[in-house]
Amino acid sequence: MARGSHDIGKKGEQLTWGFLERKGYKKPTKVEKVKIHEYYFSKGINIEGGYDVIKINDIPKIGKSDICLYEVKTTGEKRGLYINENFKKFGFTLTEKEKRNADTLKNMYRFIFCNLATKTYKIYSLNDFFIKQKSSIYRTWSIFITKDL
Repeated sequence: MARGSHDIGKKGEQLTWGFLERKGYKKPTKVEKVKIHEYYFSKGINIEGGYDVIKINDIPKIGKSDICLYEVKTTGEKRGLYINENFKKFGFTLTEKEKRNADTLKNMYRFIFCNLATKTYKIYSLNDFFIKQKSSIYRTWSIFITKDL
């Protein structure tokens, strides 16, 4: 991946977090993440990440009750391919951790699809899109080289 693509992706992330914060979601702090993980672990559920945001009004509930975890998938402001309001033609990567969290947490895990071009978002469960009647699904390996080859 070219450095320019990486920079564009990082800029898009910042736009996403700002957009979602105005809609009532935030990235949990490290301390909040530890409390979330400890809470679910105490219930016999191991989550290792695989989520991006929580509702701002759920912050007082962290460590005390179930809270919904949200994984964010975003299409950028200047995307070449038009994505409609129901996200037809939207492509993204679903990681093993995200899939496992969705399968394990069920109603307490959702996906937020953000369209920065239209300044809209929708919330879905895994079952809304992880079905062959609505999506082309195929396995991939994501590789990021960390050392000189």
